[in-house]
Amino acid sequence: MLYNFVMTKQKITPQTFEKAKFYNPQYMGIAYICALVAPYVISLLLLLVCQIVISSGVPAESIESSVVYTIFSCLCSPIAFAIVFFAFNKVKKVSFSAAKVKFKIGIVNTVVCFAVALICVFGMQYLIGGIDYVLQLGGYNLTQISLPMDNFGWLVLALILMALLPAIFEELVFRGILLNGLRKGLSDISALFISALMFALMHGSIQQLVYPFALGLVLGWLAMRTGSTFTSMLVHFLNNAIVIIINYFTVRHGLDMSVSYTNAWVWVLAIVVAAVAGVLIYLIERFYFKGKNQDEENDQQTEKQQSKTGFKNMPISFWVSIGVAVIIFIIGTAIGFMPSA
Repeated sequence: MLYNFVMTKQKITPQTFEKAKFYNPQYMGIAYICALVAPYVISLLLLLVCQIVISSGVPAESIESSVVYTIFSCLCSPIAFAIVFFAFNKVKKVSFSAAKVKFKIGIVNTVVCFAVALICVFGMQYLIGGIDYVLQLGGYNLTQISLPMDNFGWLVLALILMALLPAIFEELVFRGILLNGLRKGLSDISALFISALMFALMHGSIQQLVYPFALGLVLGWLAMRTGSTFTSMLVHFLNNAIVIIINYFTVRHGLDMSVSYTNAWVWVLAIVVAAVAGVLIYLIERFYFKGKNQDEENDQQTEKQQSKTGFKNMPISFWVSIGVAVIIFIIGTAIGFMPSA
């Protein structure tokens, strides 16, 4: 009787066992919580390994200052996000195609990606530098993982560890899963801003709030307009790579590219340059993309509207994940303001 009841409620067909081709918005909170927690779990495992090495007689100072430790520290987040992406797709039985990593984006879109990356880096650098300056005045300890940049080999390694791998796996999670999933339950603009906020909060400190949020908006915008997460990967990589290459040449040639934020004209310059960057992005949207969504799946407006659930119907796990992110952000910011030992 139970068998007959089940079989009448759902007819079993070969298609029943096919993987889903889109992300269910009801699971986005779970995906985000995993993305928040996973890097800390991997980092904890690294610390446990270090403790074992220290217990064998190796000085803690030598481990913390070693290049090997720095390299593994850089790998923690990419490894964590890779695990989250593949495990989430496996458990939820979602096809990898749902992340919309389409490599054929066209020559013009590729050129646009390079232009957008340059606009983001050079348009925001002075403003972000000013924010860091204000934070330092307030007693915040700026933190940054860096590798030796005294030869070309270290440059290549830095590009892999701090540009390529983060671009691939962070985009697979934040634009591939979260943005695409949220778009199934929310309007495109809401999904864009929420996914960008999730991306910014993931960095876990006030120092990494403004620029990651702005960059998250740009990356999500490109992914939606081109219909491919690969474009956001490309811009993400170029953004990080440009910064690393600039740092490499400043170190190798002893250049001093710092500016004094005690001068009012520097703040004016920072605001003007950031405004120009915003205008350039708008012009690309207005005259190149023309406000049209090139994602063919989401061009069917009727189907889109029928699938929307809105914020009110988002599951409790979604709001819990946002709360967890805010808590981690507050803790990370508080630690940053603590006096250094």
